[in-house]
Amino acid sequence: MWLSAMVNKYHEEFGLAKWLAFVLEVVSSLVLLALMILTCSDVVGRYVFNNSINGTTELTELALCIIVFCQLPIVTLTSAHVVVDILDRVLPEMFMKISGLAINLVIAAGFFFVAERVWFQASRSLRRGVMTEFLHIPVAYFIQFISIMMFVTAAILMLKAFYAVMSKVEVAE
Repeated sequence: MWLSAMVNKYHEEFGLAKWLAFVLEVVSSLVLLALMILTCSDVVGRYVFNNSINGTTELTELALCIIVFCQLPIVTLTSAHVVVDILDRVLPEMFMKISGLAINLVIAAGFFFVAERVWFQASRSLRRGVMTEFLHIPVAYFIQFISIMMFVTAAILMLKAFYAVMSKVEVAE
């Protein structure tokens, strides 16, 4: 019950997507915490014990991959990305609605295309057995994760585009 109340407090307006956002936020938060612990341990090991942790650079790169691509669907869902709205007050509401639809659909198509290409690269890496240099961690699974998060982001963009079309145009009184 307390978990549902906490999720509703921050993501009430997103329906079932709030649980996706919550899970992705928890994953990225835990990975960020692990990254902070790794970095602090590496610094302490390097300067106090004169011995750093092997593979810290690889783990940092993989952790940043997870953090960034966990946040991509959340930023899209919450419309938290950078927006330049210089002409929003001047242009008519219907133009804003149509341009919002077109922009979301074009960006979604771009995300679908790039996600498909990234998935292709992941399957190629999996076939070739590509691994990180020092820790020998398979890279393909992280590339697949990137592709999945891009597919999810594209789906969110499509849903937002259709939601914008279906919502009523508000008339200023």
